Amino acid sequence: MKNFDEEVLVDDLSFQVGGEKFTMRYVRPEVLAAWEDEDIGSTSEELLKRQDERIVAFLGDEEQGKKWLTLRARDENAVPMVQVNELLRWMVEVQTSRPTTPPSPSAPGRGRTARTSGAE
Repeated sequence: MKNFDEEVLVDDLSFQVGGEKFTMRYVRPEVLAAWEDEDIGSTSEELLKRQDERIVAFLGDEEQGKKWLTLRARDENAVPMVQVNELLRWMVEVQTSRPTTPPSPSAPGRGRTARTSGAE
């Protein structure tokens, strides 16, 4: 018998950010699917709010959700953007069992252009 629980699910869904420990839970696929078509907002503040809402949805527990929002609201020893992004990326990767694809790196500076040769 093929046991998908052993092969697919991650056993340890706990993590630590800013000295606080949390445990993620698995969500229904419909939760993730709804996010695909969702308008996340046009400002950076709206985007951050949506990221926090998604992290809280993965936590699932009201107490942990409040703890996350309290952690994010503090000015001293603030959670940097890089940690918020990496945490949400990890959460989605675990939920989907596939890595998120980072954008392709672009070359620095302006592209090189050359004049085409022609008959002189």
